[in-house]
Amino acid sequence: MVIDPLECIDCDACVPECPVEAIYPDDEVPEKWEHYIDLNERLAEQWEDHVINETQDELPDADDWAEREDKLEFLQEDWD
Repeated sequence: MVIDPLECIDCDACVPECPVEAIYPDDEVPEKWEHYIDLNERLAEQWEDHVINETQDELPDADDWAEREDKLEFLQEDWD
């Protein structure tokens, strides 16, 4: 998932809603994850037709991915 930085109003309402605490205000992103800021922006542009604007059930394997690190190699940038 990505957050469109052009649509985000910086209200931080999504921060406590994230079940795996993966959302940070821009100025609080841990240094080891700062490279994801540019990736998030790029993917938000690519995936603009796939906006999630209501609560959805979590994916069946969400718990498996929640604690996993180094997920970047599994990212598929092309949305089919």
